[in-house]
Amino acid sequence: MKELQQLTKDQLYTRLKNQSENFYSTVSSTLDFTFFEDHSSDEEDLSEFLEMLDQETAEKIKAASLEENNDDNTPKITLAEHMHSTSLDLITEDGEGYKIILFEQDITLSENLFVEDYVILIVIGNIQAKNIIVNGSLYCSGNLSCNLLFGASGNDNETFSNGNITSSLIAENGHYTVAEGSIRSKYLISLHNVIEGKEGRFIENISLDGSNEAEFLHPEIIDKNGYFDEGAFLHFINKNTPDAVFK
Repeated sequence: MKELQQLTKDQLYTRLKNQSENFYSTVSSTLDFTFFEDHSSDEEDLSEFLEMLDQETAEKIKAASLEENNDDNTPKITLAEHMHSTSLDLITEDGEGYKIILFEQDITLSENLFVEDYVILIVIGNIQAKNIIVNGSLYCSGNLSCNLLFGASGNDNETFSNGNITSSLIAENGHYTVAEGSIRSKYLISLHNVIEGKEGRFIENISLDGSNEAEFLHPEIIDKNGYFDEGAFLHFINKNTPDAVFK
């Protein structure tokens, strides 16, 4: 990945709006809620509360509040370019915090795309890769196709396609996955959240929604308590085809 330039929130939103009003609305509403929410009403409530306290206590609380508000948690927004590598690992450095990465091009990989917890990947275009692993958030304005699409984020993040999702196996372990179009896959594993195709979800073979994973999945990806083991699953899928995941 080559970083081209830093963007402001307004510059990012202008690019998204020029692509699609629906795509802009979906991405901006999530980013606003998570990172750019207006806290002016909270400040007014704090001022009213301080007026009810004695001066010494009020000054201590005000100083603590100002120190907290001076911590800049706003994510860095980067316009990037794909450098024709076979795989793409999007990660952050220690202490870097959240990062929003925008690609204004199709992403085509013969190997894997990995999105780390603290990364929000936005792609204006289509995505094609062998395996797509999303621990952060992924927003694609076009179609998304792969052998495996896997999301796991403790139900905090999401994968969104403004087009269709086509895969051999689509799976989630605490991650919301949605396509504005359809979802088409040979296999589906949904354990703790929702995999939704707004124009339909078409699963050719096995669809596992909910529990009882030990009854359906290969023993190597089940832990000693009979539950889905995320680490073992990712290790297994790197060496086997999606067809081998089920018994």
